[in-house]
Amino acid sequence: MNIALIVGASGTGKDTLLRTAGHYFASNHRIVFLKRYITRPPDIHETNYFLDPGAFEHLLAGNFFISHWQAHGHRYGVARDHLRQVPSGGLGLVSISRTAIADFETHYPRAVTIQVQADPDTLGKRLRVRGREEPDKIDNRLARARLPVAARNLILFDNSRPLSRTGPAFISLLESLLDRSAPPRRPET
Repeated sequence: MNIALIVGASGTGKDTLLRTAGHYFASNHRIVFLKRYITRPPDIHETNYFLDPGAFEHLLAGNFFISHWQAHGHRYGVARDHLRQVPSGGLGLVSISRTAIADFETHYPRAVTIQVQADPDTLGKRLRVRGREEPDKIDNRLARARLPVAARNLILFDNSRPLSRTGPAFISLLESLLDRSAPPRRPET
């Protein structure tokens, strides 16, 4: 089993890429898209488990999460038990904060981190079109997007182009990681 950690600034298109890959790999049981627990209801672009802050704290106290973090006023976590859904020779994918990478690398030394990026102009346009943040918050997000990501096995993925081009490239990347996760074949005799 291997884990691919998907990180990147808001607006880089992580959820869109994951949704595209989810459709493509829907019948492939070797690849598992892990859900997060979040203290806000998921929007139409993501499928996560909603928890109120009290329930989140209760699970946190019970060591339920392999990793947890806080971002934009909300708590996020990934259940320890959910990683058991990934079969031997399979690949688990989860979108996380860059601050949580070390938690996964501690337990999964072969974890791969895919940093989804977009050029600053594209990222700025996406954030403005999305309409969730005020201009000063968009500037803060753009500055944060330039910060380096610390990971042992880091793959940079440029998602600046249209999804018609980046979607297939992302799927190809995941297929290569899935191939690396497969147990070695025995030679035929």
